[in-house]
Amino acid sequence: MEKESRATFSIPNIIMKDKSKTLMKRITSSSVYSRLDTQVGLLILLIVSFSCSTVGIYIYNVCYNHTINTLVEKCEISYQYLLQHLDMNIFDEVITKEDITTDSYEKNYNLLSQVRQLISAKYLYTATYNEDNEFIYQIDAISMNSKDFRYPGDLIELEFQDDVQRAMSGEYVISDDILSTDWGDIFVAFYPVYENKKVVGIIGISFYAHDEKQLYINLQIFTTIFISIVCYLSSILAKHFFKRISNPHFQDIYNTDSLTGLKNRNAYDVDTNNIIHRRMLDEYTLVLADLNGLKVINDKHGHQHGDAYIKFASSALTSDNNKDYVVYRIGGDEFAILFSNQNIERIEMYIKQTKNTLRDISNINLPIASLAMGWAKCEGKDLEAWESAQEKADYAMYTDKKAFYSMNKEMAMRKNRD
Repeated sequence: MEKESRATFSIPNIIMKDKSKTLMKRITSSSVYSRLDTQVGLLILLIVSFSCSTVGIYIYNVCYNHTINTLVEKCEISYQYLLQHLDMNIFDEVITKEDITTDSYEKNYNLLSQVRQLISAKYLYTATYNEDNEFIYQIDAISMNSKDFRYPGDLIELEFQDDVQRAMSGEYVISDDILSTDWGDIFVAFYPVYENKKVVGIIGISFYAHDEKQLYINLQIFTTIFISIVCYLSSILAKHFFKRISNPHFQDIYNTDSLTGLKNRNAYDVDTNNIIHRRMLDEYTLVLADLNGLKVINDKHGHQHGDAYIKFASSALTSDNNKDYVVYRIGGDEFAILFSNQNIERIEMYIKQTKNTLRDISNINLPIASLAMGWAKCEGKDLEAWESAQEKADYAMYTDKKAFYSMNKEMAMRKNRD
């Protein structure tokens, strides 16, 4: 919208705006989880955590189950082999400690010892029950000098009696896990031995599995630490790259005028403030431009034509191929052009060329389209010099606008009437 007089642009207002923005940023940042980069980081954290955990659990279970299945397979093979070669008479003949001297004990002890060594079992033994229906060892295949060696007639430990009972009832009792016992971490299996369709005893097999269990404990610890590190790094990197990728995009949106694609008032405030802080102001020239008769166009032809008018003007203002200037749309019909030089001939040529270009590109649709333009050099480095340049450029532009309306009486009358 056109104005008969213009308020001088004030740098202190810029500073106050910047302070307000800083305060708002602090308030916004206090709600960390409302920030988009934080949400992206958390989302990546959840995805990576779920993915790594799923893969880790899957690998752990596959490896662990493979170990258990290997032990079960060894037990099954040993059991089938012993059923074919074991002397079933031992379940009646080897009952007490004194029976250790019999040929039947020695023969079957040697068989069990060989099998135990072949399958690398910790324990391999046969068991049955005595006259008091107590579960007892018969032939223990470990070395007789071992402190864990059990003589015929020794009672089965209480912790295994339930499993032995189940095996004596005809059930295959096989661990689905590695057990922690007084002897260490072991894997156990108990198989019934039949004679004439009657269970006469059991074959017990135990594997020492401390190394395997420790391996999987270490794997759990490593996996947990690894997942934690990967999740943390993924979250940090996701936030970092999201900022790197998205910030320029969001900054462009924040600093860009949606109608024309030019830099907006916010970008103008930031850029000029930066120039002042760098004390480079005396290297710049400010040009202000204002559309003539925009309100008349809007009222007579509608805002669609008014928007076209603004777009024509932005095209004309950016038609110069030199890269020594930046155009900003700082209001509805107002533009600012910052030149990074103080070449007066260059500035005047730009203004003339811009007005001619606008007339050429809008001649068919908006033959009355024109720009009022004024310029001023920045003659110092401080805020006062900048405000002075604003006033001079604004006055020169307003003078140019008066000249336009003096030559276009009809539009001036409509403007004054409105």
